[in-house]
Amino acid sequence: MNIIALLFFIALIGSMWLLPSVTPALGIALLLFSVIMATSAIFKKHKGSEKAHIKIAKDISIFILTLSLIIFFGGFLGSLANQYTSLHFGTIVGFVSAIATSFAVGYLVKKGMGKITGN
Repeated sequence: MNIIALLFFIALIGSMWLLPSVTPALGIALLLFSVIMATSAIFKKHKGSEKAHIKIAKDISIFILTLSLIIFFGGFLGSLANQYTSLHFGTIVGFVSAIATSFAVGYLVKKGMGKITGN
């Protein structure tokens, strides 16, 4: 399954240059694939355990909350980083700083949610 996610990601990066109109659809497909894989892993983790429904609901709600925070704060702070750096250093540097900021925010949110939930 990891190879499929990697192929989706490569197709997403390649579509930015070759077919820019397809990029949003591939991005949504990659996001949906990731959500489906995470949900499947949660179900497999709790299969056959006691009170599985409660554990599954808890893990899925934590996943949805974490994903929402990463998407919101990563997009917001990434766009701010792009705006400020592209004014001073150019468009390419602004784009790279936005990507780096988004990844850093995603890492920090995941780390913080791990400390809160005890994972």
